[in-house]
Amino acid sequence: MYKSEFQITDNISNNSFSFSKRKTPTITVPKIIDGEIDDVKIGDKIVFEDFDEHGDLKSCVGLKNFIRTTHPITKKPIIIVDNHNHVFYFWYEARKNKQVKDGGLLVHIDQHKDVRKPDSYLLKPESEDLKKVFEFTNTILNVGNYIPSAMDEGLIGDLISITSETEIANHKSQTLPTGRQVKNHKSLIVNIDLDFWAPEMDYINNKLKTEFTKKWMEAADIITIATSPFFIDQNLAIKVLKELLLY
Repeated sequence: MYKSEFQITDNISNNSFSFSKRKTPTITVPKIIDGEIDDVKIGDKIVFEDFDEHGDLKSCVGLKNFIRTTHPITKKPIIIVDNHNHVFYFWYEARKNKQVKDGGLLVHIDQHKDVRKPDSYLLKPESEDLKKVFEFTNTILNVGNYIPSAMDEGLIGDLISITSETEIANHKSQTLPTGRQVKNHKSLIVNIDLDFWAPEMDYINNKLKTEFTKKWMEAADIITIATSPFFIDQNLAIKVLKELLLY
């Protein structure tokens, strides 16, 4: 799956935002390639489109390709996408590859909680079929609703959501592999949205955010990262990405 770039033209997934108000509602989903952090580049296709708070249509160019790479220290898998719902598929791919197990802990570091209820849920038998997971990811799910289905199905047992400075403080003592929250789970997924470093989040010290996130990344079995083009300038997102993986 994700071996080739494709377009979404129907009123589904991320193309459903303001679908009836957009003249030619079409978005592109990039293919995934094996690569390094330097291979994360901005593409030239619209991957997300919606109206901003001022009522202006915002057509967002995303990544040229999704990137599959590894953490520089732990060598654990990293998946980098633009729109955040795509990580859902790669969580199930990781389970199929025995990189994570059911009932794991999800540490979600993001400006948004991404826990809106989807129109339907993925059933356990369907979750074993990656083709069905792929279809579900790109029809039912969008950037705001992908976490509840993974919890309902059982892949995610517990969720730590980090969307504020208070939540960083509450979980700072648990940022090592020996932390209580990690020990009590069979696997750890660290899920990062780079919009946590968008200008409106500058009230949280950037060094604090980066150090906190890097420690969780070092403990993870898999790391999924979204560049979220509707919510953060993609050049800034790539800059932050490199800082997170700089050692």
